[in-house]
Amino acid sequence: MRPAFLLLLAVLMVAAGGYALCAALGWAVQPGRVAVAAVAALVASGAAFVPVVLTRGASQPAVAQASLVGTVIHLFGCLAGATTLLLVLQGGAASAYWVLVFYWATLAVVVVEMARAIRRAPQAPPPADRTAVVPATPER
Repeated sequence: MRPAFLLLLAVLMVAAGGYALCAALGWAVQPGRVAVAAVAALVASGAAFVPVVLTRGASQPAVAQASLVGTVIHLFGCLAGATTLLLVLQGGAASAYWVLVFYWATLAVVVVEMARAIRRAPQAPPPADRTAVVPATPER
């Protein structure tokens, strides 16, 4: 629940800041394209948490690997959103900037929450000691 709230908060803050900056500079904002970029970033962020959820109860190395996969899912999800804006909707450079800003804002939340998940996971048991001498069996 907390990651979803933080992701939504990050997207809303970026959108509000972007609108304010564009208004201050006199640039026109197309709300439809901003909404597509925001939804793409939110969907990609939600999909990024799927591997971490699937590894609940696993050791820290497993959760760390799932977090790495999650960040890759987030990257490719935002890339798909950017592709949709640039190629399908003919968004132009402004759409690319919106996608980038939403990507970085949501990536910060994704990384922080995944780091918390890694810290909460139980540590892996130490590897078996391979230097121990195995007693030789007596010859018969």
